[in-house]
Amino acid sequence: MSCACNSQERVKIKLEEVIKISSETYAFNFSSDRPIEWQEGDSSKVFLEVAGKENGKKFSYATLPHENIIQFTTRIRADRSEFKEAMSSLKCGDAIEISEPSGQFGLRRNHRPVVLLSNGVGIAAIRTLIKAYEMDQTGVPQILQINVDSKSAIYKDEFYDLSTQLPSFKSIYTQSRNRFFERLDFYVQDLYSMDNDDPLFYVVGSDAFVSDTICHLSDMGISSESIITDGHKSGGTCGCSSDAGCGCGANLISDFSVMG
Repeated sequence: MSCACNSQERVKIKLEEVIKISSETYAFNFSSDRPIEWQEGDSSKVFLEVAGKENGKKFSYATLPHENIIQFTTRIRADRSEFKEAMSSLKCGDAIEISEPSGQFGLRRNHRPVVLLSNGVGIAAIRTLIKAYEMDQTGVPQILQINVDSKSAIYKDEFYDLSTQLPSFKSIYTQSRNRFFERLDFYVQDLYSMDNDDPLFYVVGSDAFVSDTICHLSDMGISSESIITDGHKSGGTCGCSSDAGCGCGANLISDFSVMG
């Protein structure tokens, strides 16, 4: 799977606003002087100066172009990395560079139900798929979103409002991995009881979450063809590592054998 890090072209963007979503979760809103085109599920590599050297990490877009803002959502903890420290030090008006958007995590419109599975801030990548579905439901009979996060429920109110407007969209938040798998088992069984084609499963989150979820789906009899990840290998061209993670706090796979 391709990574946004591979692009040689760069785009300059300017920080407009930082929004504190929870105690450790922040949304960074940027603008650009020239139009940038991306689609749901895309990502870019964000370049910052860290300890006197340029460093870059992959971030998934949390917004779509029609929202007129470039948003990256991430965790910034007390024991943050040097990269996250540099990011938290950005001031409104500061300009940085990103790679051209790219990705293969887009919404597939082949008339199969879609199940979006994420943990923590990995839901930022999921949001763009949901926003694309909100704009156009063609080829997607229904979407189920399940997120597990012990500390916060990012976008919960927004997704609840959408579920009241679109009966074909359902959003569920859990606070433990056990509860996550219980809800997944229940609703997947419900999906298979309907007169639909087999669902597609999108999985994004920490290395352990992605691996465990793929194993769980496989044990349920879900084929690897039906499982889509936003992962790229540790130590690849992006320079991300399993201990530091990617910019979005998710998406990193250290063993591609679990990806099907």
